[in-house]
Amino acid sequence: MKLKTKHQTLSIIALSVASLYPNISSANGYHFLHQSATGMSTAYATNGTGSRDISAMFSNPASLIRFDGTRASAGFVLDLPKSRLYNATATAPYTDGKVAVSGTPAEPKQPIDTAYGAATYLSHQVDSDLVLGVAFGAPYAYVSEYPETAVSRYTATRTALTALNLSPSAAYRINPELAIGASLNFQYYTAGLDTMVATSTSPTVATDVKSSIKAKDLSLGFSLGMEYQASPETRIGASFRSPIHHSFRGNAELTGTPANYAALVASAKKLGVTITNPKSSADFDINTPYMLQIGLAHKVNEQVELYANANRFGWSAFKNTHIKYNNGLAETVVDNNWRDSWSTSVGLGYQYSPALQIRAGMMYDWTPTPAPTVSPRAPNNDRWNIGTGFSYDIDKDWKVDVAYQYIQFTKVTIALEGGNNIPRGNLHANLDLHANVLMAQINRRF
Repeated sequence: MKLKTKHQTLSIIALSVASLYPNISSANGYHFLHQSATGMSTAYATNGTGSRDISAMFSNPASLIRFDGTRASAGFVLDLPKSRLYNATATAPYTDGKVAVSGTPAEPKQPIDTAYGAATYLSHQVDSDLVLGVAFGAPYAYVSEYPETAVSRYTATRTALTALNLSPSAAYRINPELAIGASLNFQYYTAGLDTMVATSTSPTVATDVKSSIKAKDLSLGFSLGMEYQASPETRIGASFRSPIHHSFRGNAELTGTPANYAALVASAKKLGVTITNPKSSADFDINTPYMLQIGLAHKVNEQVELYANANRFGWSAFKNTHIKYNNGLAETVVDNNWRDSWSTSVGLGYQYSPALQIRAGMMYDWTPTPAPTVSPRAPNNDRWNIGTGFSYDIDKDWKVDVAYQYIQFTKVTIALEGGNNIPRGNLHANLDLHANVLMAQINRRF
């Protein structure tokens, strides 16, 4: 990562603030895919064309064409992660890795917080060839919190990100085999990001200053999709969700004792930068990735269905982040160098009885984050998702879906040093992370 200012030197606070943003839009770090219990129970293998309720519009708006009448669906998600940061060592900012930083606890436990989510859907069949719908959910939701006294405090403390998405949709039947669909995605994104800032090259917890940033933006994207009934047994779906450009408008604030703030101002001045106020604007642009998806559903017989799904995430667009301030700090440029990534999943549905379908599936998700940029703020790595669940038809108008998913990351290695990390110090650590996720969804046909 490369950072620049007009002074060719940077204040400690300027780069500590900048270090918050390389992980604002993490693909598999906190992309909240739990928008459908059917999808979650198959590890998203039904996404694209296999879902049996109107939550299918989240992954493919063309899927709406399969649902007649007027329908409603609502789901609630509980995400229970388990995490531990260990083997953590860090050095003080601007010391070329020569001055070690102490902190407690030695092994912060549960830094990735419990997450909650909900998704609601409505649809109405206008005629045999046109179905309209609307979806509301949160495709991005993530909270992590490390102790402000830990050795990792100059890299990350608290991160809170939520993107609320409202999507009016339409599906149109071109002929008996082919349907197309489209959605508009109105996305309201809020970010809360904290870190500790060292006020000298021999910092302690007692001399630190806290930096807090809050930012928000409302932006618009779109989704396109198609479903093709290749045979009575086989259906193929494809969809594209556009990237969404967010121009965040936020505020940064430094808090601490008067003595610690004065020490920070003095340290920055020695580097050629004058901090005029502990409060500042913090404006920057971020692109969420495009998503290109292909789904397959195949009915083997009256009891067994097979599902497959592949997703391409366009994270290569997430490169430079320009952060602008108005309290004397020069614009900062952060180079992230993320790469496009894939996820693939397969699943199975078994019709145990006319009212009960049991499902299971697994997914492998490749991380978009290059190893040298992995941060405790969004500790990405490759992961396995294993899901199971069921649908139960209470009667002809009511259906309930329940899903469970286990997510296991491969061991996360953090090795931040040099370049962008000079003003916040080096950080080396390991992080173990897995999660148990539960979802319940109720579906109603009017």
